[in-house]
Amino acid sequence: MRRARLAERTFAALISISAAAIVLMAAASALSMRRLYSEATLSALAQSAAALANAAQAVGQGGQALDAFCDRAAAGTGLRVTAIAPDGSVLGDSGSDTGAMDNHAGRPEIASALRGQAATSMRPSPTLGITMAYAAAPILSGDAVTGVVRIAMGAPELRAGMAPFIAAFAAVAAAMIAAMAAASARIGASVARPMGALQDTAKEWSAGRLDRRARRFDDPELGPLADTMNAMAAELADRVVAMESQKRELEAILDGMGEAVISTDENLVIRLANPKARELLGRAGDEEGLEGRGVLKACGSVALDEMARRCASGGVREEAEITLYGEGTRYLWTNAAPLPLGEGRSGVVIVLNDITRLKRLERVRKDFVANVSHELRTPITLIKGFIETLEDVRDPAEAKRFLGIAGRHADRMTSIIEDLLTLARLEGPERGGVEASRVDALRVMERAVESIGDVPASKGVSIRLRSEPGLAVMANEGLLEQALLNLLDNAVKYGPEGGTIRVEASREASPGGGFARFAVIDDGPGIPARDVPRLFERFYRVDRARSRELGGTGLGLAIVRHIALAHGGDASVESREGSGSSFIVRIPLWTGDESATGADSVQAASPDADTATVSS
Repeated sequence: MRRARLAERTFAALISISAAAIVLMAAASALSMRRLYSEATLSALAQSAAALANAAQAVGQGGQALDAFCDRAAAGTGLRVTAIAPDGSVLGDSGSDTGAMDNHAGRPEIASALRGQAATSMRPSPTLGITMAYAAAPILSGDAVTGVVRIAMGAPELRAGMAPFIAAFAAVAAAMIAAMAAASARIGASVARPMGALQDTAKEWSAGRLDRRARRFDDPELGPLADTMNAMAAELADRVVAMESQKRELEAILDGMGEAVISTDENLVIRLANPKARELLGRAGDEEGLEGRGVLKACGSVALDEMARRCASGGVREEAEITLYGEGTRYLWTNAAPLPLGEGRSGVVIVLNDITRLKRLERVRKDFVANVSHELRTPITLIKGFIETLEDVRDPAEAKRFLGIAGRHADRMTSIIEDLLTLARLEGPERGGVEASRVDALRVMERAVESIGDVPASKGVSIRLRSEPGLAVMANEGLLEQALLNLLDNAVKYGPEGGTIRVEASREASPGGGFARFAVIDDGPGIPARDVPRLFERFYRVDRARSRELGGTGLGLAIVRHIALAHGGDASVESREGSGSSFIVRIPLWTGDESATGADSVQAASPDADTATVSS
């Protein structure tokens, strides 16, 4: 193993050093060549500029003549020739309009040439915006400088000239690196090959393929090593078979349990969780799972975390009822037992039983018994009191008044019992299977208004109906009428005198299929936000005293909700205190052949909607 590692390190070091040296040498040679080429190019440009300056003496100082001279000198060369006056103004240029060019007296090569010295430079051109190589020479008349001739070559031309040299340097460097790599690989292969074979076999074993055996080499050191590794692999294979059998048995037991089971290490990090635990404790959108997370992080319960810590440190069983808070409150009956891990370490096995449904049913039962008892106790007490009073009353008129009061409370008891029986029928085994047929939306709304009678008129309330043309639902007409009647009754009771109630029906598309949306909208005082979530509970009232005074049983909205659920729909409310309320019932749309069921018999009162109005 050490020889293999040494061979690998030597090979890597040799290649790295050789490659670095070759690359540095190639780069230094390329830079030197580039510098030499640039200097040679600038020297040639300077000589050419001097020759053109001598030729320009015979042209004279005329701008047009010098401009023509620059064009002739640059023709077919790829160079740019410029003639500059002693004051820096451009007299001629082979590449640009002289009238649009600025003064060149500040250019470094021009400034040197105006002092009588030929000069070169390489810099970005303000006119062309690219890097250029410049050479400038003075035009002399005796000892006086009468102008300057400048030659310019673009940097792309320089790079093009250097390209063959750069390519040659790169090819030589690549060939040298390849040769060094081949030599180093050949030297290290004889050492690394046996160790590589053993390493491949070890990887096969780590992947679970323990039937593979290591190749035995003639090397006196590697041969015994291969034998030892093969014996170890055989023993591991036997142990793995036994462990796999135990694991499958354990997984089958855990998967079949109805309780959630998790086990942790000494740090309370979850090592194992059965499917029921993942279902109970997993969060929506959480793909990490429970394994590898602490009990506190996975469960979000300080009480459960403290219970597990006591069990792990004390080595005694613990059991308690734990409440989990999150998307919804859940109640768990929890048992924790210590899990020995060896070397004095101890984890925990936790078994969780979800008793949320039992707690909820118990609470519902208690609330229902308490509410029914409370609702019936008052009328029974009053009836009993008036009956006892009647025994001593001799005035027929007074006795009749007492009998009327007792009768009203008896009627209230009857209403409560009838509503309870209605709820019982809706919650029975046949729930969701009500007899349904095609029901016209506008017709059932009109029948609900007829059923409420003269109550709206007595309060000066007007009811307005609006339905989409031809809208029909699949429903039990009597139950749907009762749901709308309950909503209308509430709107009239709790709305203001002289107000308006709107009953609207419209189509509503949803992924699960189309629904009809029945909405009863009032302009009453609205409902406080804290009461909205509980409005559809049995016997829940926003204003208990006023509800009883108006004759409500506290079961009307619960009946509405259960009627909607029995049809496969739902019921909801939208309200804001001081802004009225909107009670909504969603019922599945009729999906049959409307032409065969007489749907067209309902005529619309306007081009876009079926409407009707009931006024006081």
